[in-house]
Amino acid sequence: MPRIIWLASYPKSGNTWMRAFLANYLLGREEPVPIEDLRAFSLSDVRPRFYAEVLTKPIQEMTTEESVTVRPEAQHRIAAAREHDHFVKTHSRFGELNGTPLIERSVSAGAVYIIRNPVDIVPSYASHMGVTPDVAIEIMADLDHATVEADVKILTHMGRWGAHVESWIDGSSSLPICLVRYEDLCANPEKAFGQVLKVLGLPFDPERLARSIRHSSFEELSRQEEENGFSERPPHMQRFFRSGGSGEGQRSLSEQQLARLARDHGPVMKRFGYLS
Repeated sequence: MPRIIWLASYPKSGNTWMRAFLANYLLGREEPVPIEDLRAFSLSDVRPRFYAEVLTKPIQEMTTEESVTVRPEAQHRIAAAREHDHFVKTHSRFGELNGTPLIERSVSAGAVYIIRNPVDIVPSYASHMGVTPDVAIEIMADLDHATVEADVKILTHMGRWGAHVESWIDGSSSLPICLVRYEDLCANPEKAFGQVLKVLGLPFDPERLARSIRHSSFEELSRQEEENGFSERPPHMQRFFRSGGSGEGQRSLSEQQLARLARDHGPVMKRFGYLS
């Protein structure tokens, strides 16, 4: 049976960048893959049709609690949607909610987990959520943080940033995990993306690698959004691809805000090189 290779991350940590790179590398086109094609390249764990397939009533009547209950079976349907192992995007933490697994191990082949300095997530997530940085910091510290899709009540439970990271890195011991730091993708994309290809067991082609990095660059993704828009952009945001790179949070957040992040997530930040 086909299985899922999860593309997992806390929101605003580089998931779309990773999807764009893998799409460009695996499809091997001479021109950049359109960003609107990413939905077809990699499915999402909140795609409504898979939940609708396992419900005994219209999906519009589904509650958030029911979306969690049917989540494992929906993931069985997601896995079976392709004839081979395939990538699926998730922002869910690893673990259980009310006794139900959020990630179904039996249909999971492994995961690429992208981690980003929470200091840089704050300004990006604040913009994405339409809130202030202080509110974003509160959200990232909330053990119960979850989002619900705008059209149907499919819940994604993320929890606290540090707990989210540890849930995938430490809580999924039976699942092979390829850990990728966003900052390494920025500093040396050839090495970082090349390591992802190696861990995934994909054929390595230096020329295709270089081309795929160009085709998935912030400049290219931003250009496409400017010209054609992007359906994953929340309505209140002017741009989905707003800055890229790393270091924005260190420049824009106050000492008090930085101290709060260190208090909330210090051990995990130290573990992954974000705090001395």
